Order: sequence, then structure tokens, then C-alpha cells
Amino acid sequence: MLTLVFILVGLLLAAIQTTLLMPGPLWLVAPDLYYILVAYAACQFSLCQGILILLPVSCVMDVYSGTVTGLHPALCCCGWLLLKFMTVKMPVRRPLYQLPLVAASYLLVSWLTYLLLGVLQEEEVLWSWPLMLFRASLVLLFSYPLFRCFDFLNFKLRGRFTFTKTKGAGNQFRQDGNLQ
Repeated sequence: MLTLVFILVGLLLAAIQTTLLMPGPLWLVAPDLYYILVAYAACQFSLCQGILILLPVSCVMDVYSGTVTGLHPALCCCGWLLLKFMTVKMPVRRPLYQLPLVAASYLLVSWLTYLLLGVLQEEEVLWSWPLMLFRASLVLLFSYPLFRCFDFLNFKLRGRFTFTKTKGAGNQFRQDGNLQ
């Protein structure tokens, strides 16, 4: 049930991103909402759940984008693997690192997109630092409310009835309780 709800949320985010927030194909102020779901899936879900959630969303984004076929699933997978690897290696796994990590990984994945499109398309794609930093800041700005919404959905669907967390004893920097 949890996986199905997050698939539907991802499809809704893809539809909102491509219809409401992008009135023209070259609109600069459109945030990449699906990438925020990629980041959340990398930080919160297991390997199987992450793949099951992100595959339909990335395929829908691939259809909506109209660029090179298969580019969005490949970049979605690359961003997910990058974030999954980075969040496993972080000593502190709370939002202190998550949100800046989302923006930094977005810049890296955007750079990979630029490189791939430069090779695969005949027309020249220009990299613009001010534009990419602006888009990364949009992703960072939208990450906090969407992460809160995703957390709320995650807690409700897992059977928890309250959204507040209780402080437990132990090391506050290790949330899973296992020594790694």
C-alpha cells in the first residue's frame, strides 16, 4: 500500500511539474519535483521499494519531457544511487544533511544530463551556472515542504497515528540503533 501511494504521489508530482509549473518548454522557474521524490526515496526506502516507486515516475517523466528516450529513467537511477550511497555513509541522517544533499546531488545529476545531451543530441546544449544554481535553489526550497508531506504520508501509512516523534535514549546520531 505504501509503495502504491508513493507511486501515485510521484505521478501527481510529475503531472503538476509538467502542466501547472511549466507553462512553456523553456520556462526557467519550474522546479524538478520528481527529483525531490527521488531524494526522499533514496533516504527513506529500501532498494526494492525505491525502484518500484521511481520506475513508473521516471518513465512518465521520460514521456512528458520529449528528450532522448530513456534519459529520465537513467538519470533518476543515477541520482537515486548517488543519494543512497551518500546517505548510507553519512554519520548523521536527519534533515540537516538531507536538504543540502538534495540540492548538491541535483547539480551533479544536471551536469550529467548536460554531458549526455551534448553527446546524444545534435543541437548544442549550453551550461549556465546562474541558471543551474537557481534551479538547485528551487529544488532546495521545495524540498522541505515536500519532505514533510512525504514524512506525514509515510508515518500515516505505516500505521503510526501521530506525527510527533518521541525522544528515546541512546545515541542521537545513530537512528537505527545498530552499530555500523
